[in-house]
Amino acid sequence: MRLLAIETATSAQSVALFEEDRLLAEISYEAKAHKGGLLLPAVDRLLKQAGLAAKDLGAVAVSVGPGSFTGLRVGLATAKGLALGTGAMLVGVPTLEVLAEGYAVPDVTICALLDARRGEVFMALFRRRETHLERLSPDAVLTPEVVKSMLARAESPVHLIGDGAVRYRERFEAMLGDRVCMTETGLQTIPSAAVTGLVGLQQLAGGKRPGAVVEPVYLRKAEAEMNWGKGLLKPPLARVTR
Repeated sequence: MRLLAIETATSAQSVALFEEDRLLAEISYEAKAHKGGLLLPAVDRLLKQAGLAAKDLGAVAVSVGPGSFTGLRVGLATAKGLALGTGAMLVGVPTLEVLAEGYAVPDVTICALLDARRGEVFMALFRRRETHLERLSPDAVLTPEVVKSMLARAESPVHLIGDGAVRYRERFEAMLGDRVCMTETGLQTIPSAAVTGLVGLQQLAGGKRPGAVVEPVYLRKAEAEMNWGKGLLKPPLARVTR
């Protein structure tokens, strides 16, 4: 089976192609200023490099968040369109699990952190036991201080990874001291399509069948929705009739 993986939860985006469990190719790009316009060209280039067409895909794995609202919407819309147009299976993969799975350090507790802006992080805890990654907490959006309170009683140093750890590194070190460990590898770890594809393949191999509904994990409202609720945005007719 050929599987296409899409990772667009952050601005460091990528697509990857698998033949069974073998990674054929991966394309990475920085999407910060492009609002999703680079994804379809990257998918097209990836398939052409492999001499394949979209109809040759048996499955599409897509990162479902938490992460960038725009990135998640673009990634999921593209994945759903490909699955609908080709009949491929659609598999949703949690982004923080992808982040933790990409940190290949054995027998450690991992705190996966993505910068959520507004003084918060997206966070989930995992424990790697040999080759198996076990989830210890649900995804959440928290302030660094709340993360600190969750980790304060850890029996062994917790490995903090991801750009959320980078953003608040000094604060975490000051608050938690030797209860946390931040390696250069962990600080440089990002969600990647290669790992998204592997997690998707694991789900399929484990007997999880793709559901009819794959939806993004947002955890909180988009900034535009919050501003609307606060009355900071005016409806178009209100602006015209003032």
